[in-house]
Amino acid sequence: MDSLAALEESLDGQTALSRGFVGRYVEMWPLRYARLCEALSAGQWDEAKESALSLFSSSVMVGADRLGQMSGDLVEMLNQERQEQARAAMVGVGQCGQETIAELTERYVQHAS
Repeated sequence: MDSLAALEESLDGQTALSRGFVGRYVEMWPLRYARLCEALSAGQWDEAKESALSLFSSSVMVGADRLGQMSGDLVEMLNQERQEQARAAMVGVGQCGQETIAELTERYVQHAS
């Protein structure tokens, strides 16, 4: 998660700010994932693209490369109108998201004293 070091550096080494950013990312995961799932289930493709793009950009910023890649792939699927493939990909996104949140919490958020 080299992006975390870059984030901290961009904040002039202010560890508390970068940890706070990562903490908010962790807190927002359930809402982001639910919003994406709901949009896909309801056939709200623009909302789904927006949600996937939000997940992509925030994941990249915190160094969650695999989740960033998967959400970027979702954006591409939706841009190409491959909605069923996007829906099927959500299981993997959910699993990856849970693993990512656990890792960020263990390695970064819990040490935010």
